[in-house]
Amino acid sequence: MDEKPEPPAEDDSPGRPRTCAPAARRLTADLIDHRALLTRAEGDRLRELMGSLREHLASEGLGGEIRAEVVGDERMSQLHERHKDTPGTTDVLTFDLSGDPKLLDVDIVICADEARRQAASRGHGVAQELALYIVHGVLHCTGYDDHEEEGAFGSIAMHRREDEILSAIGAGVVYAAREAGAETGTGGTP
Repeated sequence: MDEKPEPPAEDDSPGRPRTCAPAARRLTADLIDHRALLTRAEGDRLRELMGSLREHLASEGLGGEIRAEVVGDERMSQLHERHKDTPGTTDVLTFDLSGDPKLLDVDIVICADEARRQAASRGHGVAQELALYIVHGVLHCTGYDDHEEEGAFGSIAMHRREDEILSAIGAGVVYAAREAGAETGTGGTP
């Protein structure tokens, strides 16, 4: 998963243009699916998970705004190349507009097509996969970096924290389930 690239130009931003940081200690989480790439059931489930995520993060002292926009492979490929200079699609791009790990102002672009592929290979729903992408983006804003394997905020710790949050919000674990399946020969590739 990709870490924080440069913030998007105003016309690329999934959220509205910001003139100041969001109010402290209040946390909002909005899902944007302009092209209706999710089914009604997927969208409803993801909104439910985002509401639980908002409550969970607020209980940990985080405030601000999370805006998650759902896009397809074509749009994600354009953004991935423009902001990361990497051709092809990816699962998530995070645009941290705050820089403050306790006050979020983040645009997270999530790819529905990649989520469908990954959800099928991991044996869970699309909404759970997209929730993982949103949690992943938020964790990048709070200092985690999955490009570094070791350390208190490296990929191992990040995946553990993702599972902890996903479990707390009712989405179930992703990485622990994959690791357990790999050990027994029943899961996906860790």
